[in-house]
Amino acid sequence: MVSIEFLGTGTVMGVPIWNCECDVCKSTDKKDKRYRSSLLVKINDKNIIIDFGQDFRNQLIQNNIKKIDYAFLTHAHRDHCGGVENLATAENVIFMAPKDVLEEFYELQGSSKDWLTTRNKTISIKEFSQFSIDDIKIETVKLEHKKDWGADVPCYGYIFSSDNFKFAYMSDFNRILEIEKLKNCDLIVSDGNGLNNNGHGHIGINGSIELFNILKPKKMILTHLTHEMSYKDASSYVKKYGNIDIAYDGMELKL
Repeated sequence: MVSIEFLGTGTVMGVPIWNCECDVCKSTDKKDKRYRSSLLVKINDKNIIIDFGQDFRNQLIQNNIKKIDYAFLTHAHRDHCGGVENLATAENVIFMAPKDVLEEFYELQGSSKDWLTTRNKTISIKEFSQFSIDDIKIETVKLEHKKDWGADVPCYGYIFSSDNFKFAYMSDFNRILEIEKLKNCDLIVSDGNGLNNNGHGHIGINGSIELFNILKPKKMILTHLTHEMSYKDASSYVKKYGNIDIAYDGMELKL
């Protein structure tokens, strides 16, 4: 059995933003409360975490996660890896990311780059290469996440596929560099960072709607959401364009 759970669906600031008085940040709707983006993928008895930002400790506790087998990193921005120290209390975790992502991650850690594996000898950090868990193939898709200040951070999505389904998770990007890998997806989780976010490293809601029309997955879910639109308003907006949903923290699906 394969299932996914959204542990966090927010952008770098989360929602609410601590000093914002907008309607979304003051909303009482639980679906407008967003931790930084993170996903739990369950493949039978294996737990895979994709990204572990500053809210990771709370996400683990609130979702009663007791075991992590794999931790995948999409890119080395703090809102995606700023909670890495919480892996130190897990046993036998395999931390994986493509080579260029790991290089940037180590650079970000500075003098603490060896802290995790020194603190916990059972953890291994490996360069990602395609592999399978049971009959589920896992591979990367290369993305462009080019920020408006000129930074072009190495960034990837992850694709899970079997004879029965194909699922892709891509939370942060402004362009897909290996779009051919995304043909015939049953589910694509895509970037929903702002309604129109060209130039800020994100394709945003309208860009993902365009992608939905190009790739034609059976379903698309948007994550990495800002306080620009409430869950209710964003959901009403995207549903006009097809089988597209807005993710919320705690959302679960069986694949």
